[in-house]
Amino acid sequence: MSTTVLRSTAIGRPITKRGVAIFPVYRPGSSPAGLGLARPGEGFQVREKASPTVPVLEVENTNPEPVVLFAGETLEGGRQHRVLNQSVIIPAHTVADIPVSCVEQGRWHGSQTFHGVGEMAPPSIRRSANRRDQSAVWSDVDILLSSRRLQSATSSLDDYFQSRPASPDTGLIDEIASWGPLPEQTGIVVMNQGAVVSFDLFGESTLLASMWATLISSAFASVVTSDSSSTNRADKALNFLRRFEREVRGPLGRSDFGLGEWRQVVTDRVTGQVLALNDQLVHASAFPSGC
Repeated sequence: MSTTVLRSTAIGRPITKRGVAIFPVYRPGSSPAGLGLARPGEGFQVREKASPTVPVLEVENTNPEPVVLFAGETLEGGRQHRVLNQSVIIPAHTVADIPVSCVEQGRWHGSQTFHGVGEMAPPSIRRSANRRDQSAVWSDVDILLSSRRLQSATSSLDDYFQSRPASPDTGLIDEIASWGPLPEQTGIVVMNQGAVVSFDLFGESTLLASMWATLISSAFASVVTSDSSSTNRADKALNFLRRFEREVRGPLGRSDFGLGEWRQVVTDRVTGQVLALNDQLVHASAFPSGC
């Protein structure tokens, strides 16, 4: 797959609240036949390896179709909570490894199994996990907990997730989530105070729909809210997408985990990843490297 398909993306009018702008992204002609991928549910299990290790978990897919997990999704349970480093496609009737980072520094005990796939991590944690930088992931979790004045006995990202129902932003996030995604929308760009926070693009609209609510919640996790949104301009968002496209231009290599072709991008300006299957985009995500 040549990632120049990202060139065909277009950006629409944003949803703007408290200085945060969420731009819809469209990719005309994307995967008209459908990718045939399922999301985790019945018949999909996440567990520790037989000899547990922090950066790798084991998954088993007993479903008749491949299951896709997206970079930045959290996995709750096991000996410690984790976050997925890259998007992966697990074949049908397969046991496979997946690459993860720890988001609970103070625990290494408990069950061998996980409750399943949880929330989408905040953008800063997603960026550090994409880089496979475990120290930075722990630091990002600590910064988030401290910014929300949360106490966590195990420095766990899950304590942030558990605190959100009492947050004054909960109603706002639910309201925004109820407005989308729009017809034919396949991605989003989040901006705050004139800077891109995150970008996600999916191969088909149904995949975005499956992730919509948790992506909106993630978008507000670590941004500074204000009444001003005048600097959140579409041309800045589009320039970021074009910069990312230039960095991933060219053929993708075979993924080391599951099906598909994958590419990681880590430069001084952008951090991201792209996953494709049979020459069709499945998921792309990117973040400014310095944010």
